[in-house]
Amino acid sequence: MAVTPVSPLRRWFTLALLMLVAVLSYVDRQIFTLFQDDIKVELGLGDGQLGLLTGLSFALFYALAAFPVARYADRGDRGMVVALSVMVWSAATALCGAAHGFWTMMLARIGLAAGEAGAGPAANSLLVEVFPPERRTLVISAMLAASGVGLSGGLALAGWLSTMFSWREVFLIVGLPGIVLGVVVWLFVAEPRRGMTVEERNSRLSISMKDVLRTMFGSVSLRWVAVVLTFVPITGFALIIWGASFFQRVHGMDKSETGWWLGGAMAAGLVIGNLLAGWLGDRYGKARPQFNGILAAAGLLTAFPFALIFALGDSPWMALVCFMVVKFMMTLHLGPLIVLAFAQVPMAMRAMLSATINMVIGLAGTGIGGTLAGFLSQWFAADYGDMSLRPALAILSLCLLIGGFAAFMASRTAIIHPDAESGG
Repeated sequence: MAVTPVSPLRRWFTLALLMLVAVLSYVDRQIFTLFQDDIKVELGLGDGQLGLLTGLSFALFYALAAFPVARYADRGDRGMVVALSVMVWSAATALCGAAHGFWTMMLARIGLAAGEAGAGPAANSLLVEVFPPERRTLVISAMLAASGVGLSGGLALAGWLSTMFSWREVFLIVGLPGIVLGVVVWLFVAEPRRGMTVEERNSRLSISMKDVLRTMFGSVSLRWVAVVLTFVPITGFALIIWGASFFQRVHGMDKSETGWWLGGAMAAGLVIGNLLAGWLGDRYGKARPQFNGILAAAGLLTAFPFALIFALGDSPWMALVCFMVVKFMMTLHLGPLIVLAFAQVPMAMRAMLSATINMVIGLAGTGIGGTLAGFLSQWFAADYGDMSLRPALAILSLCLLIGGFAAFMASRTAIIHPDAESGG
């Protein structure tokens, strides 16, 4: 097949562009979390409805859109997929500012989910192909670190903008530049398949959702990976989605303070954690991918007690420190675990596997974690009032213990596919 070679400079430039895409995707999500109490008041919503907007509705449509897009990405032009995805979610972000009720906001959030669903699997598939095997853990972890920058930077940016603009104006300001980024990605990202004819593209192996699920359920290790990716995001996304409201309600911070301090704690935990996970995975997991599962287990089990202190402690500064530690230790699991999963499947299945991973994380984390935290908070409000997020988040932190045990078992039962050794 006429695959276009990618120079080292083009390879790293492509990584930089796709990292910028990852940053923007989470900036757009975090704008909502910082302003959700304002949105709640203006649109007349309850915590349960907020949980649906940030959680279940987003996650369901993210999952529905991810698979057809990922199936195309396994054969087609992944740069185009990423570019169109950025344009769609950026337009939807801007439209969030025009919502006037629960249902109009839900429609905008569905558009955001549908747009973001395509970018991650296509980007991961592309990067795994253009980078050699000894750099894959670092590259995937760099993408996750970029997501961490988006999560933290989104809070800081929204906090700063909140001092000058209303929440409606902030959505518009943040959303529209992404359309320009989409054009840049389409023009400049490297895609080795652009040298192929249509016939050559169509002749590539087509992987279905059924193929991926058969592979996952047929592997003991991948079943344990699925357990990790189900339980851990419940805690992780509950903390991310409700963290800003937690500090505003429980510790009395305003939006600007919350954006700055929570954003900083999130950046320190997520960015340093992902980069360290990538370095450790490449250094010690290259010859023995099972090491990645052990690293994941250690991080998750260590995170649990800090999550409890975060939720139940009285000091806002102790809560910030614990939040940073939790995010740092939790972050050690995802990049290495994705690479461990990729090492157990053929290369042609990786975009669809990535979409499956994103679906599980999205449905469990954004869908169950974010939504369940909202309804638990609403249920506890009768006894705890504005403190109701404390018991809600403490209960959900128990999922870290299950995830840590499952990560250890995924490592012990992993069987490496030959593609992992040859680079595809």
